[in-house]
Order: sequence, then structure tokens, then C-alpha cells
Amino acid sequence: MKDEIILDEKKLALLDLIDKAGKGSIEAAEQVAEAYFKGTYEDKPNFAKAKKWASYAAKHGSEKAAEILKEIS
Repeated sequence: MKDEIILDEKKLALLDLIDKAGKGSIEAAEQVAEAYFKGTYEDKPNFAKAKKWASYAAKHGSEKAAEILKEIS
């Protein structure tokens, strides 16, 4: 039960970041990209989703997102 609660909290945190990123927050998009890249909120990294959000953030000037894109490629 405790593991389920922690998992739900992680999912909610990710959904909150995705919502902010979807509304134009470059910082949130960068955080989403990093989370998917590292597998922070999932069992393993998701490079396709990391690339999507990193591309968006990098296009808007995020150097950190540009670094993530380099590491994915």
C-alpha cells in the first residue's frame, strides 16, 4: 500500500510538471525531459518522451535541455 501511495505521488508530480510545460513553462519542460531521461517517475528512462520535451525546451533556449538532447543522440 505504501509503495502505491509513493507511486501515485510520483505520477501526480510528473503530471503537474507536464501540465506546466504544456502551458509554456520552459523550466517545467526541462524538468520533464530530465525526469524521462533519468527514469525518475517511471521504472526506466523513456528517451522518446525525453527527446520530445527536451526539444521543446531547447528551442526556447534551455541549455540543459540541449545537453539532454546531445546525450540521447
